Amino acid sequence: MHPIEIFALSYFGKFSIEEIQKIKETYNSVSEILKSDFFQGNERFKAHYDEGFIQQQLKKIENFNVKLVDFWSEDYPELLKWTHSPPAVLFCLGNIQFLEDSRTVAVVGTRKATGYGIDVTKKMVTDLSRAGFVTVSGMAFGIDSSAHSTALNVGGKTVAVLGTGVDVCYPVSNKDIYEAILKNGCLVSEYPLGTKAAKQNFPARNRIIAGLCRATVVVEAPLNSGALITAKIAAEIGRDVFSVPGDINRKTSEGCNWLIKMGATPLTHVDQIFEYYGVEFKKEELSDNFISLFDSGPLLAEEVAERLKMDLSEVLSKLTEYELRGMISKTQSGHYNRV
Repeated sequence: MHPIEIFALSYFGKFSIEEIQKIKETYNSVSEILKSDFFQGNERFKAHYDEGFIQQQLKKIENFNVKLVDFWSEDYPELLKWTHSPPAVLFCLGNIQFLEDSRTVAVVGTRKATGYGIDVTKKMVTDLSRAGFVTVSGMAFGIDSSAHSTALNVGGKTVAVLGTGVDVCYPVSNKDIYEAILKNGCLVSEYPLGTKAAKQNFPARNRIIAGLCRATVVVEAPLNSGALITAKIAAEIGRDVFSVPGDINRKTSEGCNWLIKMGATPLTHVDQIFEYYGVEFKKEELSDNFISLFDSGPLLAEEVAERLKMDLSEVLSKLTEYELRGMISKTQSGHYNRV
């Protein structure tokens, strides 16, 4: 049965994986099902089935070069199969091989990230990427966006699980990240092409983020954050949950500290993840006079220019280069830190 027909069964008939398996054993196509008088659930499926919608999806799939991966395909992520209600079909744009990589880590957190959360995310994802890990997140503002952009900037692998169709960039302001992932990562969704953002879609997509990964890391999150939904699902399906401790006086750290209280592993260094995966990774030792300036603490670009007797434009150019390489990070105050 073609993946688009499997999608139709799931989308219009609301059939589970187990039900679709039984249907596949009896029928070869949707047209056979529609003609059958003995198909269990036929009335429900028939009442909602829209052939015109399916044909529109097929045209969009061809136009956008989307890959449909159904539950029974060899390309379907093995980890995702062993979760609660896995999607019958995934719509994928980009490099689907990233979905099958054994080193996948979900990095999630609040949309209203602080400088601390962004800094931790950049440092951690930089090392994860250089060690060959795939960073999985939801392309939301804040921690998610920082995780994706950091992985891309250092030449790493990243997967974005969307609560929209894979042809819809949400939020719109993340267009640059969306296009970069399209070229050098993978965009994934269970929703048909053209699906706009809807509140109920995002908690559902969190189960895919958790399901794709052996470990979930919550960097910074308040108690009502969707990142805690991802962590909860990860724990329920037997995956490890790591949480970065935060300031007890900050709302954005309440969720992380609560997770630790509930049994999540406190994550204070990325080496803990390497140990979890049984990976040996040594950072490249760098001897660079420019970089060594930041050993004593954060500096403004003007301070760097003054110390090195360089033009400010030249310093800014060099700072940008090192920031893209993941060696320096910029804080919200405009200071630069060594990663």
